[in-house]
Amino acid sequence: MNYEFDDRDRASVLQDLVSTDEEVRRLAVERAAALPMGEAIPHLVERIGDASWRVRKAAVERLAGFADVGPVVGALAVALADGENTGRRNAAVEALVEIGARAVSQLIAATRTPDADVRKLVVDALAGIGDVRSAPALIEMLEDSDANVRAAVADALGVIGGEAAMQALERVAVCEEEEQLVRFSALHAMAALEAPVQAADIASVLSDRVLRPAGLALLGRVDDDAATAELLKALGSHARSVREAAIGSLLRTLARLDGERAERLAADIREAAAASPLVVGSAIERLSDANLATRLMLVQFLGLAQAADSVVPMLLAAQDEALSQIALANLEGLGDLAERAIDSAWSELDPKARRDACVLFGRLRGSASAARLIAALDDPTPEIRSAAACSVGQRGMSDAVPLLVHRLESTAQDDEFEREEETALLTEALIALAGPSPSSGTGDVTTHTIELLTSSLEGAGEEVRLSIATVIGRIGRHDDAGVVELLLKDPSPMVRRAAVEALARLEPGTAAESLRLALADEASVVRIAAAAALGASENRDVIDVLRCLADDEDPDVRAAAIGAAGRWSAACPGEEQQSLVLGLIDAALADEAVVALAALETLRAMGGVGIDRIVRVMDRPEPELIQEVVRCIGENGDAAALEALLPLVSHRDWTVRAEAIQVLAERGVSKAVPPILRRLETEQDDFVRDAILRALDRLEG
Repeated sequence: MNYEFDDRDRASVLQDLVSTDEEVRRLAVERAAALPMGEAIPHLVERIGDASWRVRKAAVERLAGFADVGPVVGALAVALADGENTGRRNAAVEALVEIGARAVSQLIAATRTPDADVRKLVVDALAGIGDVRSAPALIEMLEDSDANVRAAVADALGVIGGEAAMQALERVAVCEEEEQLVRFSALHAMAALEAPVQAADIASVLSDRVLRPAGLALLGRVDDDAATAELLKALGSHARSVREAAIGSLLRTLARLDGERAERLAADIREAAAASPLVVGSAIERLSDANLATRLMLVQFLGLAQAADSVVPMLLAAQDEALSQIALANLEGLGDLAERAIDSAWSELDPKARRDACVLFGRLRGSASAARLIAALDDPTPEIRSAAACSVGQRGMSDAVPLLVHRLESTAQDDEFEREEETALLTEALIALAGPSPSSGTGDVTTHTIELLTSSLEGAGEEVRLSIATVIGRIGRHDDAGVVELLLKDPSPMVRRAAVEALARLEPGTAAESLRLALADEASVVRIAAAAALGASENRDVIDVLRCLADDEDPDVRAAAIGAAGRWSAACPGEEQQSLVLGLIDAALADEAVVALAALETLRAMGGVGIDRIVRVMDRPEPELIQEVVRCIGENGDAAALEALLPLVSHRDWTVRAEAIQVLAERGVSKAVPPILRRLETEQDDFVRDAILRALDRLEG
């Protein structure tokens, strides 16, 4: 940073660096970058050993921020030898990694230190940086006298990569005189590099009882019949680690193949799995206790093995959100086998498993699953009923329409939350069955659905009437406009709102008389829906109606009118239309916060048009308005508008300060540097301080 402290500031920083208050020390670390570099570096290196991680983090960032990193890297290399303070050593590695490629040459020189612990930490730093220039030196270090250093080097080469690194790693991996720790690291590094290894290349590894799993994990990336045979044979091993390594490599091999070759290997895997029940049984057991990566692999393997015993365990595994999609996809691939196994075990399944089964049955096409879905529509568990409704719609089971309508009528007896959720899903299912989509039924199904729904109107509860209005609106048949007209007179505001939305879909781009009547509705939600519908119109008379709504007694309606006016202006471009909308915006900017916010969002969507109007909003007390002003100027403002943001660097609200600082940095406003620096001295909010430091780095290059 291009500024200096006077003697008083310097003394204050030095005093605060040793304060007992961690926040004072952290702020002092931030300010220490203003000290002369030769003085600042020792103090910052001292602080990377601080008891507080926040202080250590700040010191690491300041050290990495110096333009001349030579002295910094030298000081950090010395800190690596601090055997009394593990935190300082780890933070020194972190700082070196943060410095990155600029530190590589000095770190390579530091690999010649006699201290084995320091050599290992230097290697760790080089691994974190990942610069290819360090590869030759690291390859030489595979001959280091210390096994821990050699293992760290192998790990580092697995990050850096390159042909020379892979060859060196393979030499170490197959060297029977090398310690197993180092060979293990070399094998894992080769796996990380996805080294193209054949079984013959690592014969000594595959014959080693301890290293064999790591060796098997390397196979499967190149065509090698011997490797495939070795992997299939390993499925019958009594060692779980061997079996699972083989499974992973076989799946990788299979993913690489296609056509007949893939089908042949899949058949070979199924045959090997059938010949060794242990592999399937173990995989089933491990679905409940292995780590996530292993469970994901085992689910794929069990789907491939096609063992009936694995179907229900895979269904239970789907209850884990991380496994759900892949488990259900593999069960879907089992088709009739999965359907029969789940149907047979239905009475033993818990509600969650039945719910997931209903989700799966939506992807299958068998008669048994169809029957289960129909029965599940009346299940006592709401989650099962909802999943069944979704799957019925997904499968296009048009014969289920009467049951869905009946279920819709029955939801009035359920708990409010469950009722709302299930009604929404039943509505979507009816739309899927009767709507104009590839999976929907014929016109007869649509007509039958509408007839069933309209016959249910009389005496129906609010949720049912709301669902009917939603279904009719989404299906979008002009023949049903009469039903929508009836729903516009419904006693429920929510139903009337849905009817307005339905009418807008049935008669797009028009200001229908019924829609105009909705503008006078006593419920604000209906007037808001009407405003939104008018905003999509290309009728030039619509602006007169929206102007009336912009004077509505409800601020939410006024906000909706302003947003609709902006969308109408985009649909009906022209100077006159734009001028009319800007006139509404002028009044809205002085209105309540929700209305002013809608006006700002509309201006932002209009680009640079009328941006001079928003300066008057900057004195308002609502932070959310000022934030929107900043965003609008950031996207569309000229130099003068951007300079108007400078006072906001010290705004009382932290969200405004952060937004303004970020925009000034993104737009490269160099005049912002002095006020941002002044703010740095007093800023207490961590998020804003981070924004300030990033902005200064960007503005000062």
